[in-house]
Amino acid sequence: MIFKLAYKNIFGNGWRSLINIIILSIVLTGMVWMQGLLDGWGRTARRQMQDWEFGAGHFEHSGYDKYDSFTLDTSYAPVPEEMVATNQAVPILISNGVIYPQGRLTPVTIKGIPASQTLLKIPTEFLKDKADSSGETPAIIGKAMAKSIGIMEGETITMRWKDVHGVYNATDLIIAHIMDTPVPSIDISQVWIDYDKLNAMKALSNNATMLILKDKMTNSSIGDTWKYLSIDNSMAGTDAMINAKRAGGYVMFVLLLFLAMVAIFDTQILSIFKRRKEIGTLIALGLTKGRIVRLFTLEGSMYMLLAVVFTSIFGMPLFLYFGLSGYKIPQSMSGMNVAGTSEPIMCYYSPSMLVSTFVIVLAVTAFASWLPASKIARMRATDALLGKV
Repeated sequence: MIFKLAYKNIFGNGWRSLINIIILSIVLTGMVWMQGLLDGWGRTARRQMQDWEFGAGHFEHSGYDKYDSFTLDTSYAPVPEEMVATNQAVPILISNGVIYPQGRLTPVTIKGIPASQTLLKIPTEFLKDKADSSGETPAIIGKAMAKSIGIMEGETITMRWKDVHGVYNATDLIIAHIMDTPVPSIDISQVWIDYDKLNAMKALSNNATMLILKDKMTNSSIGDTWKYLSIDNSMAGTDAMINAKRAGGYVMFVLLLFLAMVAIFDTQILSIFKRRKEIGTLIALGLTKGRIVRLFTLEGSMYMLLAVVFTSIFGMPLFLYFGLSGYKIPQSMSGMNVAGTSEPIMCYYSPSMLVSTFVIVLAVTAFASWLPASKIARMRATDALLGKV
């Protein structure tokens, strides 16, 4: 009976009910879309960093710190032969260096990677030495770096480095390829050359700073020299940035929920005022005050249920579009050197996110409906019959 009464009362309110449903639908659409966008950003960034930089995880030298360039002079060790021989890992040797584009001194990070590797999407086939007598070393750089230093494919540039004995040397690099990569950390200030070539330049033999893994490791220890980092560890910085953006989105969600709560609250206050004699009659007929409070609470909650239906019909095209075609990040944000922002982000709507959003909005709506209705529990039956509230 209570459900039927709530149903009739909602549709009896006419346009006021429609406004409440539209407001709640806008709140739901905004919350689902924004969280889907952030979840999609995280998934896109993770996929790109796995494909281009970290594989299924990686080992790095225990003394290596990517935020401290002074550690590069000592952060190398012989590569475990069994890992590379069975194609389980791709070794990368890292060194400090300096290049001189148009005579300008520009510090860079030199990274040596096997030209024959296929684990990462870096186009290392361009690093193979050509059979000529020029003596120039093939190198790959990213599109953003090429733009910043003003160099084009096929041009020659001088590079200087220091070997393990502290001796400085220089060579000419030929830019064999300019790659278009979505991962800024392998583009900005990075010069990629052949792994064996960099070992020879550093006066080393088969030494590496990092070991990029093809598959997840069941045994994450290969000695004290190497420390294991899973893809979750590697993604920690990017995840922290996405969570910071998510926290900012929550502020907007709270404001939207507050507006929805005010709309429901005002509607219920007006409904109780107009239906004073109806409430009194229901009490006189034996309906308890608690059940009447539940009636008004149910009415408010039904606004939420109808809003879900409304969102499913009118919001579904929006969700499908951004889920299949993606959201193009504005140019001002795509240049902030974060993975996942250079290509359209495919929104991802996880079941847990959808359920949690529904539960939160339903709880807020039910509370906003219960709050004005709770006054009924303090009414006297005689006042209710006289229409006094």
